[in-house]
Amino acid sequence: MPQSLADIPLHIVFSTKNRHPWILPKIEKELFQYICGNANRLKSPVIKINGVEDHIHILMHLGRTI
Repeated sequence: MPQSLADIPLHIVFSTKNRHPWILPKIEKELFQYICGNANRLKSPVIKINGVEDHIHILMHLGRTI
């Protein structure tokens, strides 16, 4: 039976517009959960997500269908 094996890790960095500090600690957890939920929906699981006030780093696996 044919199969496709792939393991493609991605490091993605998102920055806020003009590096404005909009990612406040009170919304950070909800924002990270939202991003992880969308990644899981695309079958691209997040390994680690973190960031500071003006940018986010995401380490994830690229899904086979993308």
